[in-house]
Amino acid sequence: MLKGNSLRGALISIAVLWVVVFIIFIANALLRAENTMYDLLYQNGSRVDTRIVIIGIDEESISRFGQWPWPRSFVADVIDTLSEGGAAAIGIDLEYDTVSRFDNDDDYLAQAISKAGNVVLPVRGLFRSKSILAENNSIRADEFIEPIDELVSTGLGHVNGLPDQDGVVRRAFLNIEDSNTIYHSLSYTVYDTARNTLGLPEIYDNIPIDRAGRYYINYTGGAGYYHPLSFADVHDGNVPSSYFKDKIVLIGLYAHGIARDWYFTSIDKNQATYGVEIHANMIQQLLDGSFIRDMNPILGTLLFLLFTLGSIPPFLLFKPRIGLVMLLALLVAHGGLIFFYVQSGIVAKMTYMPLFCVLAFVAALIWHYVQTHANEVRIRGTFGRYMAPAVLKKVLDEGEDSLKLEGQRRQVTVLFVDIRNFTPMSEVVAPEEVVQILNDYLDLVSTCIHRHGGTLDKFIGDAAMALWNAPYDVENHALAAVSAAIDMQRESAPLEKLLAEKYGRAVQFGVGINTGDAIIGNIGAEFRMDYTAIGDTVNIAARLESNAKPGQILASKAVVDCLDEEGRGEVMASYIGEYKVKGKSEEISVYEVNSE
Repeated sequence: MLKGNSLRGALISIAVLWVVVFIIFIANALLRAENTMYDLLYQNGSRVDTRIVIIGIDEESISRFGQWPWPRSFVADVIDTLSEGGAAAIGIDLEYDTVSRFDNDDDYLAQAISKAGNVVLPVRGLFRSKSILAENNSIRADEFIEPIDELVSTGLGHVNGLPDQDGVVRRAFLNIEDSNTIYHSLSYTVYDTARNTLGLPEIYDNIPIDRAGRYYINYTGGAGYYHPLSFADVHDGNVPSSYFKDKIVLIGLYAHGIARDWYFTSIDKNQATYGVEIHANMIQQLLDGSFIRDMNPILGTLLFLLFTLGSIPPFLLFKPRIGLVMLLALLVAHGGLIFFYVQSGIVAKMTYMPLFCVLAFVAALIWHYVQTHANEVRIRGTFGRYMAPAVLKKVLDEGEDSLKLEGQRRQVTVLFVDIRNFTPMSEVVAPEEVVQILNDYLDLVSTCIHRHGGTLDKFIGDAAMALWNAPYDVENHALAAVSAAIDMQRESAPLEKLLAEKYGRAVQFGVGINTGDAIIGNIGAEFRMDYTAIGDTVNIAARLESNAKPGQILASKAVVDCLDEEGRGEVMASYIGEYKVKGKSEEISVYEVNSE
């Protein structure tokens, strides 16, 4: 009953733990840890696609042309160079939402853009209130900052980004819209502009976006990975226009002094990456078609339920060592799942299942420890009073189940011992002294029984019953029982002498021993059970003890036969006759064991 109640308590505790972890799982409360795992496993980088070229407005260019912003005609000159060289698409990551302060400057840029016919300019959404999900898998902006009307480009693409809470850009918005217009990202619009020239497939419908229109950026590399060309070198003709044949070209700020458009990315969290480089990474991802997608949330939840609920029984039902092996196996299996997810480009929650398994194992380990300690205390309290220390240790090592308390038939040696003349003496001695004398005698009896590997079955007033070869096998159990009886007689001599001198009365042991088959097990009422033996073997031993005179050890022929088989050593037994015992139709052969 205790075991069932404690197991039920352990199940309830782990169930509560499971509910807590499941709530954390649903709430994605370990997002920071999940992001760290994602960055480590999913962002490994790849080789740069040489079809992508970045032209950076860098420190060298500023040192040549002076303080930024320059006249827009500078950018117009570079666009002309790229157009003459046959660039497939030109993406400008510079905002032109106000009129230039230089005369005719906007006209120069407008003419270059119109002449090239493949220039994409940026727009930027403004969010005065919280972002609102639109119906088209995008985010709704309050308004857009757009290029001035004079600059009519082939396409417009938004340049909005939203870092995660840790300041790292992991995903990009494919679409942003206001009440009138939907803008695709600058990177997608540039890719779409280059499609016909480069023979690229239409992939819009293949981009795995969430409800907010976001998708994971599969980065090629971090800061400086694309080795941008200096704007000044391209403007001054140091790079031949033919170099840009069938290239996708991006122009953007690339100097800390003038650029605020830089972020930390999931592939490089130690050094900031300029916005124009992030666009290059996004374009290469579109060229490669290498997309990462979230696992279906229903499937992810089902896997969580299966994995975590399935781990509970092994931790509770098996010993801690086996539970540890199961834990390691579960963690390896989970690692295999994660490896499969990474190879398949599927992002699943990676920390919650191993977290629960480890916590559940620790909880089960604590329960096993408490249960083991409680069992040890209970076993010591229950069996320690009448089992020899070696037998008790075996019970503790192998568990209470090894006792086979439900009942079994086995050969045992049974010993009954009684204190002769104790009742008359108790009538003339003070009660407290009677108890002390009785305790001294019974302590001596217990010590001798345990010394020879016996099990003290019970005390019956001033008598005791002991078993050998139960619950565990005892080698030479008949000899062990006889040796215990001899020790009782020898070691009680000083106590007998003391009592004779003090009270004028002598008390001695009378012992009966028998060997044979008996039924062994827990016997009694539901509220009170004792581990004992029943059967003729027990009854004969009791009858022998009742016939024993003070200081006499009586043994049956079965005991003497066992002594002969086992090699009795110095033990001597003399045949004294046939006894008629109550309950038996036939007389039994009785021997007296010499205790000297």
